[in-house]
Amino acid sequence: MVVDCWAINRTLRLHYLDNQVNAASFGALFVPGLSSNASVFQPMLEALAQQRAISVSLRGRGLSDVPDVGYRFDDHVEDIVTCADHAQLQRICLIGHSIGVNYALGYALAHPSRVAGIIIGGYPPEFPTLNADWALRVMMNYPDELPMKAVLGIQYESTAISLWDRLKEIKCPVLVLRGGKSTSLLKPEVAARYQEYIPQAKVVVFQDSGHRLWRPNFERFMEVISSFMLECSS
Repeated sequence: MVVDCWAINRTLRLHYLDNQVNAASFGALFVPGLSSNASVFQPMLEALAQQRAISVSLRGRGLSDVPDVGYRFDDHVEDIVTCADHAQLQRICLIGHSIGVNYALGYALAHPSRVAGIIIGGYPPEFPTLNADWALRVMMNYPDELPMKAVLGIQYESTAISLWDRLKEIKCPVLVLRGGKSTSLLKPEVAARYQEYIPQAKVVVFQDSGHRLWRPNFERFMEVISSFMLECSS
């Protein structure tokens, strides 16, 4: 049963979902993309009936608080730390999707001893500088997903960050998932580059998927995740 949970990062109230399977100290932690929130991964949490999993709503998203300022890269990584600590996850399989890949990698690089594995969901290890056009598109296309204050804060405080050179620090198992359709944001040559920097990384391609890797075959997506989690938990 997936339940709503709340953690406090300084003065911010953060929302996350928890399937509470056995209250295990090892589990998956889903990090959504830039404009998404914890609810995107609720079906995944429900499907992991035998494995603990949580999904987080970072600041400004979903039911989490929307601060006036504090949308830097490190602020978002701190939100992941807060939720993981509150959930009492000691060993984590990080699952980042879209730009959430970068936040997940930021956590892994800062807390390597707690990360048992990483699933990279369809995005390069590069956080962009977001311009005003991006903010306008988000407000027009996703009016009910992100408050204007959050959109403007994320855009204003964004700074380009490349994590390529730090990937060699990652020693845990890594799985890179890529969609084969043209809507994928992770191209074949970039997925291969992950393996150059992380020799133990494996790449799995869902040829009929685009950016949302769980479509059109949710069961396949969950089977890959569940198997990887079993590998990391041993």
